Amino acid sequence: MKPFICWLALLLATPAIAPPVMAEEGLLFSLSGDKGLTAEHAAGQAEPLFAVGAQTIPNGAKGPGLGLNDTLTLVWPAASNIYAQRGTLSFYFRPREPLGEAPFPVFRVGAADGTSWDMAWLRIDWNGHGFDAFVTDTNLSRSRVSFKMDRIPAKDDWVHVAFAWDEATGVKLWINGKPAAQKDGAALYDSGLYAFGPFQRIVAPYQVHSMYNFRRSGDIDEIRIYDRRLDDAGVAALATNGTPVVPPVPDNRAAWLKRYGWETTAPAYLSDPVTRIRKVEFTDMRDLKARMFKGADGIRETTWPGVYNRSRLEGRHDYFELPDWNVYSQGGKAYDLSLPDEPWNRIELTGAAYGSLNLDGKLLFKRIKGAERTSAVVADHTGGKLRFENTAQETPIQEIAAYNVTKGEVPAGYATLSYTVDTAADAGLYPALDEVRGFIGGRFVPEERAVAVALPKGAPRKAAKPTAKGAPVVHLLIPGDFRDTRPGEGPTRFSYGWENMDAGLDGIAIDLPAMKVEATHNGLLPLNIRVRDPNWPERDLIDINVAVKPNEARTLWLDTRDRILPPTASFIITIAVAGGGFDAQALNGAQVRLVFKPASEAKAEHVADRMEQARDNLAFFVEEQPNIRAYPLWTRFERDISDVLRVDPGNALARAYWVEKNPEQPYAPVALPPLDPEVPLWASRQIEDLKLYKRFVDWWIDERQVDNGEFGGGLSDDTDLVNAWVPLALMGVDPQRYITSQRKVLDATYANGMWSGGLSRIATDELHSYEEGINTVAQSMQMDWGNPTAIERGMAVAREFPRLFEVNPAGHRHEVSAYFSGTKIYREGTLGWQRQFGLLITHPGLLLVDYNGNAATKALLLEVADGWLAHGKQDAKGNWSFPSDIEWATDKGAGNGVQSAISLFWAAYIWTGDTKYLRPIEGDIQRGNLSNLSQINADVMARAPGGAALAQKIVAGEVGGRGGAIDRNLGGIGDTEFAAFVRWQQTGDKSLISDLYGREIEASTQRMPILTEGHLWSDRVSVPNELLQRTRLGGVGHRRNVYYPGNLVRWAFTGGTAEDVALLVRNGDPKAFRVIGYNLLKTGDVTGILTADQMASGTWRVTGGIDADGDDVPDAVTFDQTVALERGTSLPLPFPSRRSMVYQFTLVTPGEDPSNRPDIGLSKDDITVKGRKLTVRVHSLGAKSTPAGWVIIEAADGKVLARASFAALAAPLDLLPKTRDVSLTVPQGAKGWRVRLELDGAPKEISTGNNVAEWIP
Repeated sequence: MKPFICWLALLLATPAIAPPVMAEEGLLFSLSGDKGLTAEHAAGQAEPLFAVGAQTIPNGAKGPGLGLNDTLTLVWPAASNIYAQRGTLSFYFRPREPLGEAPFPVFRVGAADGTSWDMAWLRIDWNGHGFDAFVTDTNLSRSRVSFKMDRIPAKDDWVHVAFAWDEATGVKLWINGKPAAQKDGAALYDSGLYAFGPFQRIVAPYQVHSMYNFRRSGDIDEIRIYDRRLDDAGVAALATNGTPVVPPVPDNRAAWLKRYGWETTAPAYLSDPVTRIRKVEFTDMRDLKARMFKGADGIRETTWPGVYNRSRLEGRHDYFELPDWNVYSQGGKAYDLSLPDEPWNRIELTGAAYGSLNLDGKLLFKRIKGAERTSAVVADHTGGKLRFENTAQETPIQEIAAYNVTKGEVPAGYATLSYTVDTAADAGLYPALDEVRGFIGGRFVPEERAVAVALPKGAPRKAAKPTAKGAPVVHLLIPGDFRDTRPGEGPTRFSYGWENMDAGLDGIAIDLPAMKVEATHNGLLPLNIRVRDPNWPERDLIDINVAVKPNEARTLWLDTRDRILPPTASFIITIAVAGGGFDAQALNGAQVRLVFKPASEAKAEHVADRMEQARDNLAFFVEEQPNIRAYPLWTRFERDISDVLRVDPGNALARAYWVEKNPEQPYAPVALPPLDPEVPLWASRQIEDLKLYKRFVDWWIDERQVDNGEFGGGLSDDTDLVNAWVPLALMGVDPQRYITSQRKVLDATYANGMWSGGLSRIATDELHSYEEGINTVAQSMQMDWGNPTAIERGMAVAREFPRLFEVNPAGHRHEVSAYFSGTKIYREGTLGWQRQFGLLITHPGLLLVDYNGNAATKALLLEVADGWLAHGKQDAKGNWSFPSDIEWATDKGAGNGVQSAISLFWAAYIWTGDTKYLRPIEGDIQRGNLSNLSQINADVMARAPGGAALAQKIVAGEVGGRGGAIDRNLGGIGDTEFAAFVRWQQTGDKSLISDLYGREIEASTQRMPILTEGHLWSDRVSVPNELLQRTRLGGVGHRRNVYYPGNLVRWAFTGGTAEDVALLVRNGDPKAFRVIGYNLLKTGDVTGILTADQMASGTWRVTGGIDADGDDVPDAVTFDQTVALERGTSLPLPFPSRRSMVYQFTLVTPGEDPSNRPDIGLSKDDITVKGRKLTVRVHSLGAKSTPAGWVIIEAADGKVLARASFAALAAPLDLLPKTRDVSLTVPQGAKGWRVRLELDGAPKEISTGNNVAEWIP
């Protein structure tokens, strides 16, 4: 444990367990700016944990103050500096910029752990007209108050804000020393806290930052935190820089009893002299299809279900409507828990969830509303499946656990270490206890910090100073080591512990003495016993309620899950009692025995539990990617996975989890699939790479997608996940399966009310507005090309562009806001900027222009690009630079580079041929910045001026990439891999791509268990697919946030599957390219159906034949066709068994742009059947009006069953749907048929693929 002590010293350690010395009564933390960012007084750590973007200013509310940047990162550790059960927070706030209607947080306190993304325990906000404030109770509801000010403070006004909370009385807000709002009522607030600080987007144990629409700060002064709720007079004194007279600390016995479930009755009585309590660990925990460990992980602060931001819980749903992350919209209704083949007869359940607990479909017991803790004795059972059915969806379970409680004996064990509780011994003598003492001192209010050390016979000892009597709770501390000494103490030769014992903890025996206490519940005294995990004291190995009688000794055999203990870790056993005069002295002389079994016998449970703990933790924090010990969730992961590798260093899965966060280290060796020596290496490896990609996507569909389309990541993250579906469909891998799956996600965004017009219903930042469904509209437009539903949904998005992108006073068209919804666009202050992700929402518009050339959308998008180009600056060498952010009102730029918006500039270049749109990448081409250039989906080397010369530099080794790290969850390749790909393009050396495929296969094989069974957040998983796309499609069709297509072709297959044919498209030139294919089937030809995407329209000559010598040239031309090809048209290409085929495509005569034509279309969505009556909706989707036409019903054999005419339709130039509904009657007995559309005069259309829809009743 010693490698981690520095972290706990930083966050949790306090100089003593006794109440801290206070500068004034009740004061825990005081910071005025006189000492900069260091508090003048702090019961915990005075220095900030992080401090970026903060400085001292001379003109605070009282002397110096703190001036804070809008991109602030500033927090102080919460341990000992603030209490959850009760307290008062006071500070002065100066807006510095005018306050408007946009809300923003003014102060945050983050929880120590939890299941919500931001883990906000306390927050004080500017709400647009005043202030809101809340604290979060143990069941995630919020005690919230709101206040509307009569006068909005001026930007230079100092406003005094005070907020108080108490479990017994509720919460209260004061503004400028006067009561503003209060909410009375008892609640349970007891929780671990992480840190606190002003403003910011998130203060959580895995991330602290200010980003997106939360880039808003001001000035702060005189932060003061008290250990109790102040009264009106006390706050009035603070508001005038006075010293408050603090009220006494309340005695809240009611909250104590409710916390443990002892309000009315006692838990089960320990009737036997020796009782065995066995923890029975669940083997699986699910909410719908998602693995959900947090309701059974031993940590009360984590809960089932996930947290909804549009929450049903009291006080949670507010103006910060963050997307719903890491949940199913239908989740939180039932919690499924699988038990091992072990006996059990007790359920311990903490949390507000109420409803029924069923075993194998039969009622076990009902839980009433209002309970906090239930200790249920049930009949003896073995194994089975539990389901908790929640009456009120989303109401949480903090913790549910199963136990087997029986008469028993303490086993002899392989070895036993014995200790005696000595309440008069000073725990401070033992350095091994520093970490656990620091945890107790930082986590609990003073009256809950009583400790008693359990010592082996002969241990060094020093008498403790008397402490005041507090709550009926004691933390028994068992030192893990005695070899360390305090400076100034005498040397000893004493040692006692388990280091190097080669044994695992089997359990803990506690001989409770005949305690001289009084009964509180009909002759019984309730006890709660928590054996805390030595790896992480906030997690319990056992947490159970029992009852004893006064003056009656009992022995407990706590049969924990087996643990191979860290060498010097110390134990905490917390015993809380209902009252009865209990204190630490009641346990004096109690015997505690640690019973061990051989390590080989303990290893299985130890490894299984630690792996699940590490898996669950990584699955949650992967969104924010912490990797330093200042973040407790990272430290917990590091400890847990290290505890596996310490015991089982060859554990390949544990190694993979560790390497996931330490990619510089090697994975465990992996056996790759054997190669067929008859198949070219490049072909074998490409197909294996493709199969792994398919396996990844199939797992998510089969194991996580539910009937309504969701994957359980929250729909706004599920929309990110299905970005990976697009390339598979384009490559011809079971395309209908992935189109259907993706469409379910898209439809779910509408069904769940995530839309307002063509934008998100919630007001959020520019990135998450896109992820609320706009991205899935574009995915559908690309995967299901020509589908009217997809196109018209894209039109709805494009209709919003004029009000989001306006011409500013400088004459430039820029995005007006980085925080908006379909009903509200915020333009004030830091929100009135075009930000780096702002142009993601143009994604459907780009595809719409490609489809039907919509003139208004195209003109607007070109103006946006032109407006950005107007900010370009050239250096002395002629290299262009551009700001990443632009303020609409002032035209001021900031940052560097167009970043993901390069997709718009590339589209503008393709549409117009004007090289000015390539200015943002001219310097990258000249300097060989391959990392930036790979963010263009098309083949830059073939299509951009200067690309060919750069390619030759890459071949010559003059340019090769820098090997920088990439985000592997976006599916891309690094710049060195991109360089190797270009070398293959230019030289034809297939060993280069064989090597690249091989590396991807190895990495994907190693990561696959994490990316699937790891149940990570759905937007944090992907396998490499850029290389597969560039090689099989002649460019990338789609990648997350790289959104303008660059693929020349897409594929479908007959006679085989995509996994049977390896394909290479040499050079992504839309006017001339080569296709190399190898059919891996031992028998049978496969036909690859090539469909044009970014190929130039016109007449093409295609020649091909077998290439036996591997020089990428046909040995003899056996295929020679001249064909008309344009976007959406197809050409079958034969691929004979076990032969390399080469096809050369050459544009002979350019043709017209099909996007200028009319287009008629329908899909299955447009067919409604009631009996024999059929209604068909016909859509005009093109650039020109359509003539009149016919709806024709045909049988499978082509026989016409019915037909009806429709009138001419205008083109949707105004981006509004243009449709006709046509009614027909189907003949009696028709079994299956299709609907086909015809236009009078048979004009050329953009697509004829959307003129037919199959229907099977």
